Amino acid sequence: MNLITNESLRRPEVLRWHRRIKERYTPPKGIRLTVVLPCSARKPYSKSKSHMLFQKYIRMGAKEKLALVHEVMLTSPLGLVPRELESVYPAAHYNVPVTGYWSREEKDIAVELLADYMKKAGTKLLGHVDGAYREICGELGIPLTRERILSRDSLQELEQKVSEALEEFVPQKRDKLELLRKICDFQFGIGAGEHLIPDTATVRGSQIFLGSEQVAAVNPNNGFFVLSLLGGKLLKEYGKYLVRISFKPTTNSIFCAGIDKADKEIRPGDEAIVIYEGEVVGVGKAVLNGEEMTRAKRGLGVSLRHLRKQDRELP
Repeated sequence: MNLITNESLRRPEVLRWHRRIKERYTPPKGIRLTVVLPCSARKPYSKSKSHMLFQKYIRMGAKEKLALVHEVMLTSPLGLVPRELESVYPAAHYNVPVTGYWSREEKDIAVELLADYMKKAGTKLLGHVDGAYREICGELGIPLTRERILSRDSLQELEQKVSEALEEFVPQKRDKLELLRKICDFQFGIGAGEHLIPDTATVRGSQIFLGSEQVAAVNPNNGFFVLSLLGGKLLKEYGKYLVRISFKPTTNSIFCAGIDKADKEIRPGDEAIVIYEGEVVGVGKAVLNGEEMTRAKRGLGVSLRHLRKQDRELP
């Protein structure tokens, strides 16, 4: 996704990102220091040489207290990208021309999102940024390392300041499940992660299991979760992204004629949980948005990935 002109600030994907960062994102529990970093040309950022270097020196400074450190990236036009969301769409799917110049509107967006993050996190902050990024951090009173952030002197200062900021705190273990819940919250809404990923869940590669049964898997194309039937059942109690139908489905196509009600937050491509007589009968991808599904009298509304076995047509 090439975001070249100032009009990119008002693309639907970009505006939706801004809104979800404010409404659907909360920083991880237990963090004590947030390091503000610049974006990179390579996506996700952690695959870039610069971020590998930043993370190396942060690890050296934090040592056994690394779980207390959180990283966020300033970028235009998305404004702010927390590390755990760097692989989800559109954070890992955009390119911007690097001019070194930020318009006032770009800066205001980044300042607003960073200020919102600071209010929610309540942590110490440290900026390791150059150029216009320093102005943004300066507007919010965030302490900075010295300029030329890829120089040895600046990186060593980053290491030292991380160490000093964590001096008074005791080490903690990083909760991998909580980081996955942040993606779930961003996708479905605040609190959804607690329903989909309970403390008893386990992670195997890109898949999440409850006991021996798969709950969800990460879609490598957009970084979001795709649900299994069990995942749909767990999220049913959350009450969003539901599609209620008036017939017992026997195929993987849910047509609008049989849809009674659909969550207005559903957009084409979103995960949808199909409900019949109060039970989850299928999960899949929405073809239309929620309002269109409810209003339309014909056409495909949801394409199911999984259909409850007893609902399939017998040969």
